[in-house]
Amino acid sequence: MSSLTFTKEKVLETFMDDEELFVESVNMFLENVQTRMITLRKAVADRNVEVVMSEAHTIKGMMGYFSQGPPYEAAKKLEFMGREKNLDGVDEALAYLDDNLSQLLVVLNGWLA
Repeated sequence: MSSLTFTKEKVLETFMDDEELFVESVNMFLENVQTRMITLRKAVADRNVEVVMSEAHTIKGMMGYFSQGPPYEAAKKLEFMGREKNLDGVDEALAYLDDNLSQLLVVLNGWLA
């Protein structure tokens, strides 16, 4: 598990310091990312390279607004694995994404509190 190193102030810059847009975007991310992760986990279990690629790409894009650190890189790796149709090590890559995404979720929920 990696340590996330970013600040709310830095992320707010991505949203042009618009607090309302930021909160709306965080809420939307929090509402949707778990469903996407369920689909990704199933695709990994089924070894469905197309869905792994698609869901990882979507999750990566959703996360990109908040962090381009470890969770983003983990999703990017899974996307690449699907694109290359090579799922060797996919279970470990998914576990790494889960760990780092959990950290991101804690941070984002903390920012909303």
